[in-house]
Amino acid sequence: MRIMIAGGGTGGHLYPALALIDEIWQQDDQIKIAYVGTRRGLEARLLSHYRKVKFFPLHARGLARGDIIQNITALFFLVVAVIEAAVVMARFRPTVIVGMGGYSSFPVLAWGVILRIETLIHEQNIVAGLTNRLLSPFVNKVLLSYNETKRYFPTAKEIVVTGNPIREDFFLSQRTDLIYQQFGLNPNRKTILVFGGSHGSQLLTEQIIRAKERFGACRQVQVLLVIGNAQRQVDITTDLAAAGVENITTQTYIDNMAQAFAIADLVVSRAGATSLAEIIACGKPAILIPWTGAAANHQLENARYLDAQEACVLVNEERLKEDDLASLILTTVTSDKRLNQLSANLRRLGRRGAATQMWNEIKVVN
Repeated sequence: MRIMIAGGGTGGHLYPALALIDEIWQQDDQIKIAYVGTRRGLEARLLSHYRKVKFFPLHARGLARGDIIQNITALFFLVVAVIEAAVVMARFRPTVIVGMGGYSSFPVLAWGVILRIETLIHEQNIVAGLTNRLLSPFVNKVLLSYNETKRYFPTAKEIVVTGNPIREDFFLSQRTDLIYQQFGLNPNRKTILVFGGSHGSQLLTEQIIRAKERFGACRQVQVLLVIGNAQRQVDITTDLAAAGVENITTQTYIDNMAQAFAIADLVVSRAGATSLAEIIACGKPAILIPWTGAAANHQLENARYLDAQEACVLVNEERLKEDDLASLILTTVTSDKRLNQLSANLRRLGRRGAATQMWNEIKVVN
């Protein structure tokens, strides 16, 4: 079997794909796998660790709401990507194509449909993305993370709810003194993990730094802040040192996020699909601030799903200037009762084995 996986640009598309790749090779390490993604996305860097995966980058770019110039440029690159995808198909000759969403998956899946290759797509969010909605009537099977997403695919040939694949290390990583040491943290303090997805969040970073004295004065907690920008990290580290705040530790990016989750007592993050899947799988209490720039406001819908189950604390981005995020974080993390309640509600929603179920669906179509 020769499996081609397409999608990328953000961790939300890439990390479930990596979890699926790991599962496939656990079942049969002789299967040939190729990954088609963007030249500038996270996949271009992380897939270098997967030596057996053939990586084919495309000149694909996404659309932007209200930006005519960028959208014209994106359409031009779409034509280029379609031509590149034809070459990729001829070189790898897949027997199955799995689309993980995102604009880079469209050219490959379109060729797959035209050439009558078995095709599947996976939707990570509650609100389905444009690429998956356009392709759903033509592919062999639509795989979903949430049952509620079925309404976006009324003409799909077959729909299966598999959940969102999570890398196995999220289930295996345990809280240890060594992990605290690696991050420069104190195992005797409660840890607040703050991150904004694979590209970071300037807004969340600003909220934490603005309240640095508040966090610095609370000696029983510490913050692990993922910034997503190397130069910004240098400036912030200097600023924290000058203010004498030693319980906020910064990282540009964390490759092994499972270890960070293992020591986190509270997660403060955006509401991307993969971040939520990891939060649910690990049962980590979370304050979610959905990014308003997400297509179709899908992050808000993701967070509302957890909020309706009383499994997160939901804060609208527009209200951050009015609400005191630092007070909310400190109040939540210092309340064992609240943390335990959120964790228990999350664990009720947990779905393990998503990668295995996806692999079973791939085997069936092939």
